Amino acid sequence: MTVLIDSKIPEPTPAAEANRDATPREADARLMAALLRQESAAADALYARYAPRIYGLGLVLLKDRADAEDLVQDTFLKVWRTGSAFDPRRGSLDGWILLIARSLAIDLLRRRTVERKRLSSLSSVTDVTVELGPEWHTEQRDLIEHVLKSMHRLPPRQRSAVALAYLGERSSAQVAKSQGIPLGTVKNRIRAGIATLRRTLGEEGSGRPLTGLPASRSKSITRTR
Repeated sequence: MTVLIDSKIPEPTPAAEANRDATPREADARLMAALLRQESAAADALYARYAPRIYGLGLVLLKDRADAEDLVQDTFLKVWRTGSAFDPRRGSLDGWILLIARSLAIDLLRRRTVERKRLSSLSSVTDVTVELGPEWHTEQRDLIEHVLKSMHRLPPRQRSAVALAYLGERSSAQVAKSQGIPLGTVKNRIRAGIATLRRTLGEEGSGRPLTGLPASRSKSITRTR
């Protein structure tokens, strides 16, 4: 059975208010038993009785009408799923349902707090990234020029394979096809070229990783491409 909950919050009628105040826990237990038997009348009775109160609680805690309406929906769905957990000997149905609503509202408030912190953290990282100074750009330009000069010192075949694989963003198989040579040969040339570049840059005191050519990628190319 599917319980369809109208998003419009009904106004409590005088009869419903009187029934709520006069209903003993035994009647609450019978009402929940009827709900578990999937009787639509029981779902309607619970909704008419508690929806206005849950909605009011949502407005107080969440400060938003849409969120308060969602809280009504979520509360009744949880009541529907966990109705067998209600024990009239441990407390009233009022207290049990409103506790569910309050817990769901608090969970939403906590998620909001976590999301705000996450967005604030991302904003801080973005601000730092955007404010990179001219020194950083000069350093990166110098590094790129240094790498290109080092590539010109490679044997032509190695230089061609490395350039196609990294600057041209081609796979080893694509490089092999374009040059008409075996795939294994291409992989060996790329591996040897990268090793030479790293060694050359290190000997010349760069002290920095080869931009765009992380060690993991060179291994990945020789293994998968």
